[in-house]
Amino acid sequence: MAAGNEIGIQSVLHSIEQGRLAPIIKGTMVGTLIVALSLLYIFVQFRGFSTPTAMDQAQIARNIARGKGFTTGYIRPLAIYQLEYAGKKPDASTFPDFYQSPLGPIVNSLAVFAAKSSWKIGPTDLVYGPERAIAVLSVVLFVLAMIVWYFVGKKLFDATLSALGCTSVLLTDLMWQFSISGLPQMLILLLFGGAILLTLTAMEIQDETKACFARLFGSGLFFGLMVLTHALVVWIFLGWLLFVVVYFRPRGVAALVPLAAVVLVVTPWLVRNYAVCGNPFGLAGYEILTNGASAESGYLRSLDEPPSVSNMHALSTIRVGTFRQVGELFAFLGMNFIAGAFFLALLHPFRNPFAAALRWSVLLAWIGCVVGMSLFGLGAPVSSNQLHILFIPIFAFYGLAFLVVIWNRLEFEAPILRKLFLAGVLIVGAFPMLGTHLAGRQFAIQWPPYVPPIIGVLNDWFSEDEVIASDMPWAVAWYSDRPALLLPESVKAFSRISDFRLVDKPVKGLFLTPVTGNLALFPDIYKGSYKDWALLITRPPRVEGFALPFYTGLPIEGECIIFSDRDRWSRR
Repeated sequence: MAAGNEIGIQSVLHSIEQGRLAPIIKGTMVGTLIVALSLLYIFVQFRGFSTPTAMDQAQIARNIARGKGFTTGYIRPLAIYQLEYAGKKPDASTFPDFYQSPLGPIVNSLAVFAAKSSWKIGPTDLVYGPERAIAVLSVVLFVLAMIVWYFVGKKLFDATLSALGCTSVLLTDLMWQFSISGLPQMLILLLFGGAILLTLTAMEIQDETKACFARLFGSGLFFGLMVLTHALVVWIFLGWLLFVVVYFRPRGVAALVPLAAVVLVVTPWLVRNYAVCGNPFGLAGYEILTNGASAESGYLRSLDEPPSVSNMHALSTIRVGTFRQVGELFAFLGMNFIAGAFFLALLHPFRNPFAAALRWSVLLAWIGCVVGMSLFGLGAPVSSNQLHILFIPIFAFYGLAFLVVIWNRLEFEAPILRKLFLAGVLIVGAFPMLGTHLAGRQFAIQWPPYVPPIIGVLNDWFSEDEVIASDMPWAVAWYSDRPALLLPESVKAFSRISDFRLVDKPVKGLFLTPVTGNLALFPDIYKGSYKDWALLITRPPRVEGFALPFYTGLPIEGECIIFSDRDRWSRR
């Protein structure tokens, strides 16, 4: 009887590890992990958006959802200049956007439309409803992206290594932080996975010219959609295209196929921008002329001509940016040491010829990405131009394969030791995520500088036919749903916009926040780019002769202040 029980137990264990139950059990475990992490980040870690790009794209998405097309409530002085230069009459109610890439807002408009009932933010809404809806959509895109990347890893190596590599990505805190950031990186990650998967299939059938070219064309379509999601992807595409030139036959001709696909996808948007503002690239690209300086605190505030080529110092900018990225690469890769092992895997001669060749495509694409981010500027690990995270899945596959090769060379025969090694690798890689959840949340909102309910009250104080100037107009346009003018570089420019109705609407409010209030007093305010506004930024303000003489402090602790043409708050 005892022997029979032992045989039965062994049979069950075999079924769990290798039999029919294995896929079900493993799938259930992965599914449970995804659901648990999704709930933790969406309902526990999520504190609302924290970047200008996320809020800017979200308010554009809301305009798309309400049928106003690709228009914006965030009005930049330089955009006013560009429209006037093109002979157009700006209107704050239908101000066209030609700064953000279009695909992110278009996709986000689906989530924003689903949350239409919560477009008006309430006084107790610490988290804005449409923001959580966008975060949910982004998490779904992340999960879909990992499914695509699983098939990439399976083609490169095998199903087990691919599953472990995807698990390591799912245990990377930075990936989830981007998922709830409102930034379009998860959409790009999904499209990038599709491009690499088609590249692999093209490599496998290179001798079948028509079928190979069809897959390269498909990869180009994916890259084109990526460019429409974030213009910096052009640099990733150029690196990948160099690999296509070298690897595929006939050389040069093969590269023209995906290049044509990208041009086909991107051209309609360039034509639209030219028709709207006279420049096919809109306001994009000026960062390269300003050495990666912050757009919102720099050239976008100008009502005069944009930066000129004489300001450009490309080589020094690339050098400084590259050194910074290399020094902080571990952080930009989400502290995923498995992904970091990719660079060691470059030294290993993989027996799979496609895996051996594709890594050079990945390396070239990553180098192009580094150059692009150096030129256009790169902020914190979670920021709009941070594209290192797109490479974490493919880096993880190669890094894990290399670590397994090293382990196999140690010649430990016990299978249990191999399993413990792989489990240990995943657990160590998950330490940053564990630290995030154990630390908890310090604040319920992204303060400083954002207090969504306080910004939302501007919706009641100002009408949709009035413009509010601000040092963070992206947040005013998003939370208050009112036209918001980026604080011009001078009071004179502000008066010109308001008095001459350059946006066909009067500027009746000025909302100042910690964005300027927390700057260094002398370097940034009295002597810096905000020197013309110093008397209003400092507390208490001096409003003698200013067009908006009424003001009141707002929470938290009076660090936000609103100026207006009259007292709009005491009677409410």
